[in-house]
Amino acid sequence: MVAGKWVILNNCHLSIEFMSEMEDFLNPKDKVIHENFRIFITCLPTDEFPLSLLQMAIKVTTEPPKGLKAGLSRTFSTIVNQDFLEKVEPPEKWRSLVLSLCFMHSIVQERRKFGPLGFCIAYEFNNEDMYASLLYIDRHLNQCQQTNTQLSWKAIRYMVTEVQYGGRITDSLDRELFNDYGNRWINENCLTQNYCFDHTVTEFNYHIPDYLEHQRFVEYISKMPGNDAPPIFGLHANADLTFRLKESLEMINVLMDTQPKEASGGGGLSREDQVKEKIEKELLPKLPQDFMILDVLERLKVLKGPKGLVDAITGKYDTVPLNVFLR
Repeated sequence: MVAGKWVILNNCHLSIEFMSEMEDFLNPKDKVIHENFRIFITCLPTDEFPLSLLQMAIKVTTEPPKGLKAGLSRTFSTIVNQDFLEKVEPPEKWRSLVLSLCFMHSIVQERRKFGPLGFCIAYEFNNEDMYASLLYIDRHLNQCQQTNTQLSWKAIRYMVTEVQYGGRITDSLDRELFNDYGNRWINENCLTQNYCFDHTVTEFNYHIPDYLEHQRFVEYISKMPGNDAPPIFGLHANADLTFRLKESLEMINVLMDTQPKEASGGGGLSREDQVKEKIEKELLPKLPQDFMILDVLERLKVLKGPKGLVDAITGKYDTVPLNVFLR
């Protein structure tokens, strides 16, 4: 802070207690902070993060791009390049498998937006799952080329759907769904010319083009529609209506939550503080005094009941239904 250096603190959700002290560190008394000093904080989303520190910061979030087109574009601009498409023999099989797996990865990433309609449980699939799957296919192709053997599609599907991606899946129905994706898009048919991923989709012909250059693949991806039709995910058209409604309501709720509060409403208090203040000032005074359980039990012991309900053996009113109920 004195020399004007930069600091980065990683995974700060693991030390929320220290984050609550950060505001005091960043606002020292009687000390001058160098104008070039910067502090970067990385943190998973958590409700316990200090609100005051969050308000001081410039916030940046990283999320997968929305849409099948955006997901494939990101993959072909970060992971897949010309050298990547040519590094495995035979290249024509490798290119088809690369696009097919990247397509499936974008599909499962986008399917999460449909909530329970997409997956029973929201899984954090990421690029590492895709990269690990591509690495296995790379080695499998090289091994088959060296030993002059046929591709084992069963082994490839098992490693991708059960091991790499399936290692995150805990629900049996989600596993069944993922295996269906593997059976449809990771098989010998994807090596045929202009293999179509789904013939039921009429908005766009999602297929594997027979291109050699990386740039041609990028151009093909850029022609994909911006809004994906639910049938490409294996969903009914109404699923998109449900998603759009959910997304709109979430946006409206965020806008309402972030609107400035009126001064008369709570003096700038948070919603939790307003509720707490209402309970303390309005509701608690209306409650009667707490009864002493020992006093109540003593009174129940001497409580009498209607005539004729005295216990014939003990001569007491202990078995009177009302007294039993009260006790």
